[in-house]
Amino acid sequence: MIIDSLKIITQTTGNDSIKATAYGKLGWLTINRDVERAKAYVDSSYALFQKLNDQNGMAVNDYRYGVINRVSGNYASALESMDKYLTYAEIKSDSFNLANGYYQKGVIYSLQGDYERSLKEYHKALNIYEAQNNATGIGFTLNSLGIVYKNLKKYPEAIESYQRAVKIHEKNEDLNNLANVYNSIGAVYAEQNKSDLALEYYNKTLAIDIEIQNNWGTAKVSKNIALIHIDKKKYNEALKFLNNALEIQKQHNYSSEIAETLAQLSKAYMELGDLDQSESLIKQVSQHKIPSKKVHQDVHLQAFSLYDKLGNTRQALYHHKKYTVYKDSIFNENNIKNINTLQVQYETEKKDKALLQQQLQIEQNENALRKKKTQYNYMTGIAIFFLLSVLLTWLIYRQRQKRKDQEILTLKREHQIKTLETLIEGEEKERLRIAKELHDGVNGDLSAIKFKLVSLQEMNNRVINEAVEMIDKSCQQVRAISHNLIPPSLESFSLVEAIDMFCQNINNSYDIKVDFHFIGNSINLRKKEEVNIFRIIQELVSNSIKHAEASEINVQMSHREQSIFIIVEDDGKGFDFNNVKSEGIGLMNLRSRVEFLQAEMDVISNDKGTSFTIEIDTQKLE
Repeated sequence: MIIDSLKIITQTTGNDSIKATAYGKLGWLTINRDVERAKAYVDSSYALFQKLNDQNGMAVNDYRYGVINRVSGNYASALESMDKYLTYAEIKSDSFNLANGYYQKGVIYSLQGDYERSLKEYHKALNIYEAQNNATGIGFTLNSLGIVYKNLKKYPEAIESYQRAVKIHEKNEDLNNLANVYNSIGAVYAEQNKSDLALEYYNKTLAIDIEIQNNWGTAKVSKNIALIHIDKKKYNEALKFLNNALEIQKQHNYSSEIAETLAQLSKAYMELGDLDQSESLIKQVSQHKIPSKKVHQDVHLQAFSLYDKLGNTRQALYHHKKYTVYKDSIFNENNIKNINTLQVQYETEKKDKALLQQQLQIEQNENALRKKKTQYNYMTGIAIFFLLSVLLTWLIYRQRQKRKDQEILTLKREHQIKTLETLIEGEEKERLRIAKELHDGVNGDLSAIKFKLVSLQEMNNRVINEAVEMIDKSCQQVRAISHNLIPPSLESFSLVEAIDMFCQNINNSYDIKVDFHFIGNSINLRKKEEVNIFRIIQELVSNSIKHAEASEINVQMSHREQSIFIIVEDDGKGFDFNNVKSEGIGLMNLRSRVEFLQAEMDVISNDKGTSFTIEIDTQKLE
């Protein structure tokens, strides 16, 4: 899946440019699923591009911010981001990106109910897409033009735009845009009271949105299906779709859609006779952004109908007046006249000087408004600076605290390693002392006794002969114990040679087969690390002999790059390593030595034998 691949890139790549691009694409792909997460991804992308001073990357993210804010209902911020994007596209003379920016501004103006500006931006985008023969751009722009015509009740023009768009999207197999057009056609038929046709197209839309996981689109068309059921007086069916839409909108923070859904829920409950629930829902509308004049109009119409039923004349009159104001604002004569002028302008490709003058006046008014807001923006800037300063101070404090915690952890680790090192060195010294005493004391005494007994052998006494043989065996065992405690091979030979000699001695001393194999690079460690590795292998082999009842032991050792692998396997009876009732000194020593080497140990044991695998990272030893 593309999203999973992009996430892996952001976690593994060390290239900031590639990481920034991946974050940006993640943001774009998740806009219709989770708008808050999409914004977080784009924030990460923008920060990296800013660090790299990549103007193109920042401009692309301005476009994404515009779409994210538009989906979230933050239209002023959406327009601001889109204007920044268009400024960069104009500098680069990038007509394709200019068309994309014009289209997004058209969508924003349409959602605000400013259809005159919306049509103007759409026509600018459509001219460029047609000049470039960009079928996808032409298709979704025709769909958006159809939405404006539908809102203006110019139904024939709307259907014509939609049908042109359907042909393009079906040819390109563009499911996302095809779903948008089907939804729009359904809305036109719904407004004309052709409910069966409307449901047909809405159901097509819902199937596609669910297939492509378009949460925003699923919520939108669910609400539209609910409106058809309300018109058919199937209010319980309507509630099911409206509640589904509301749940998706709240879950993904589609705040610009929530007010309209609440208004329609209020209407459904009102028609079911639950006026208290209806009033509760209509009151909740004021807690959310009302994104456009059209939604304002619908909300006040529902509020008027509800309070009229409740007999609250004062509230009913208030909402009816508001409804009338918004209705007149959308469909006043000047607005319709300007829209028709824009349509003619597009079709004949002629300039209209009156419109240009009007645009100039609008820009002058906007400049005057910006001047009035300068002081407010200045104060806002100071407040933001103060908040950023506080945040920066907190982040510095947190960073210092993390460093202190890390220092404490490092000191604890060093103390632990020194303690283990001291214990192991003490153990080696004690082994050396015992070995010398065995060799110089007990072994000497046994040799003297043997000498005296040999002098008596002339008596041909059988008991004396047996005593001599027992003393010989005792001397061999003393020498073996002495060598195991402090093997002379480690002093004179390499680690690998010492282990090989140890395995050969085991083969000579016990009725068991021990094989040793080494592969890889030569091992060059400090003597205390070599001693610990030797002791680990010695302990594992001894355990197999004493406890496993094994007939064959396999010791393998390899060295590749910075890793040393040790494997000791036997064919004995096995045991449960994790549930040993009481650990003996051997296992305790084994764990201590593995921990001292900062190694990883894995044990597999069953009735077919036991396998110890130990991995040592030589970089950690350094």
